[in-house]
Amino acid sequence: MTIGSHIHEERTRAVIDMGSNSFRLVIYRYVPGRWFRLVDEIREPVRLSEGTVDGRIAPAALARADRAAHLYAAYCDAAGIQTVDVVATSAVRDAVNQREVLEVLSVGRLVVRVLSAEQEARYGYLGVVNGSTLADGWFMDLGGGSMQVGRVDARQLSRSMSAPLGAVRLTEAFLSGDQRDANQITALRAHVRNSLASFDWIGGDGRVVGIGGALRTLAVMQQRAQRSPLIDPNGHRMSRQALATTIDTLVDLPAGQRSRLPGLRADRADIILAAALAIDELMRAVGSDALDVCGQGLREGVFLEHYLAPTDPPLLPDVRRTSVINAAEGLGYDREHAEQIARVALMGFDATAAVGLHPGNPGERELLWAAAMLHDVGVLVDYSAHHRHSEYLVLNAGLPGFHHREIALISSMVRGHRKGIPSLDPYRAVLHPGDEEIFARGVALLRLAEQLERAKAGQVHDLRSRLTGTVLEFQVDCVGDPSLALWSAEQEAPYLERVFGHPVALVGRAVEVT
Repeated sequence: MTIGSHIHEERTRAVIDMGSNSFRLVIYRYVPGRWFRLVDEIREPVRLSEGTVDGRIAPAALARADRAAHLYAAYCDAAGIQTVDVVATSAVRDAVNQREVLEVLSVGRLVVRVLSAEQEARYGYLGVVNGSTLADGWFMDLGGGSMQVGRVDARQLSRSMSAPLGAVRLTEAFLSGDQRDANQITALRAHVRNSLASFDWIGGDGRVVGIGGALRTLAVMQQRAQRSPLIDPNGHRMSRQALATTIDTLVDLPAGQRSRLPGLRADRADIILAAALAIDELMRAVGSDALDVCGQGLREGVFLEHYLAPTDPPLLPDVRRTSVINAAEGLGYDREHAEQIARVALMGFDATAAVGLHPGNPGERELLWAAAMLHDVGVLVDYSAHHRHSEYLVLNAGLPGFHHREIALISSMVRGHRKGIPSLDPYRAVLHPGDEEIFARGVALLRLAEQLERAKAGQVHDLRSRLTGTVLEFQVDCVGDPSLALWSAEQEAPYLERVFGHPVALVGRAVEVT
């Protein structure tokens, strides 16, 4: 079933996150229990916490907030969006003039829910565990007003905290002038370190996954500096060493000149150093040398609470599988054909592993499945050269839960499913030793599956292999006459022989399936 056949089931939901630094309106389209995707977003750098004195949000900040709230209300009215979730976080929660602030923010149908510190941490946790493979470890959410940290065990939130350690607050409290003063930087670090130390359960090593606009900006800055083949914060792995280099780069420039750095937005240039220092202190506190960046966050947590209701906690059973299906549905894939190609390719993977031609690694198997499900999405652009279109679409699909190396391998396999075999050279910077072999096996099995299903009729019922002397024999059971499938697949024999190191023979038989 393709997206068009169940379009009548589609629903739309808006989430407005009125944060301490930025306001964001995000629009999700979804079919309950099937798929969801982000279809629009409007970000406004409101800086609600800027200029706060004695806990009172400043008139200038309220004026910016009022303008953004009216803009969002007008959008929802014009788009006919009936369901709108509006949440406010640290700046509004801590404001002594909260009633005045809420009167400004509550425009038209916008009913603002002020999140407690615990609720804010929980929604950040839901965004992280539903947007990454984090099962055990830590999550960190750095905003403009506060930092949330939580301990995750078996995908469940065990402990959490929220502290006023946001990038805007830290900047205003500790950094002034050109923000290069060593004493200011030392004082900021000490404040964050002491604040985190007051929570005696923070520490003990473990994987860290982080969210927040400043963190995503730092990820893109590193990718630009390293000339990464993928410019996307989601799935980026940030080492403390790389973060230290970024901090040195920022300190080398006066605050007013930092916006010239590639990847750094002008409206974050004055708060990015404080954010980087706070993140480094968090990594130090938990004893981690690296942090994984997740593109999701509080907004996704709010949405998924509704999408997955009544499940509690609302957790996707398989983040990576959901990512692939969401991308495929959004790009209008031929579901039946994609599922059959995946089934046949995986039978080939298992069969060649069974005869000792490769280790049968489950992670490699999952990458092959993802490539098979997405191999034809480029047809959305045009059938001609659709393998190239598919590569581009997969590279830019986001795919929460996958790292950049994995996305590079999936997209390259997708491109290689027809025509010439592509080079991995554009992605060398993110690949690991041995990835060339993983790629080659994936392409070989994807091409074999595609050719065996040349008629797109779901003809292949079973695929086995055996080594007969030096010959790798693929045994194909087809529903009906196997001659077309065998003829088409034989065109891939030379590449299969090169990849698996054996002469290849294909034999088939017709079977009846009851």
